[in-house]
Amino acid sequence: MRVKAAVLVDVQNLQETFERQGMEVRYDALKEHLKADFGLEEREIKFLAFVPYRRDDDRRMRLIDALSFMGFRVVTKPVREHPDGGMKANMDVELVLEAIHLAQTVDEVILVSGDSDFVPLVDALSRMGVRVTVLGPGRGATSVELIRASDHYKNLDDMAGVVIPRYSTESPQPEEGEREEEA
Repeated sequence: MRVKAAVLVDVQNLQETFERQGMEVRYDALKEHLKADFGLEEREIKFLAFVPYRRDDDRRMRLIDALSFMGFRVVTKPVREHPDGGMKANMDVELVLEAIHLAQTVDEVILVSGDSDFVPLVDALSRMGVRVTVLGPGRGATSVELIRASDHYKNLDDMAGVVIPRYSTESPQPEEGEREEEA
């Protein structure tokens, strides 16, 4: 079945970027915003989220479940832990393969990431005749090269209700001594 657009969400990139800023992404709000912004019905747009995980990370496992219930097709893989304690939590290859496969059946790919590693993907999709929109974090967190390569760029920070303070009423507040002092 041909759909008009595919949304590919690089969850690790978003989580790392926004958590450093004390923010979080409301993926349900992102989905609704995109459907409205592109004027598409649920059946005309495919949503995919790429999520690396550790089995002992309950928060990440809850996110995977939540994304599934929101209507995202969730592509996962376990984080690779190295003997030196380092971790590899990257799903770029999986996202690229999915995008190339979907390019044959969609008119537009909406890449939700700020990662410059995806510039060659955007170039390849463009050569295939697929329009590419990049939705990326603001404040310099989205690669300028990625913005230049895309047909259109939109700042996630400007999408009402999509990026919210991390300690909202939906998540527990930190204990008094845990917050960083503001200058």
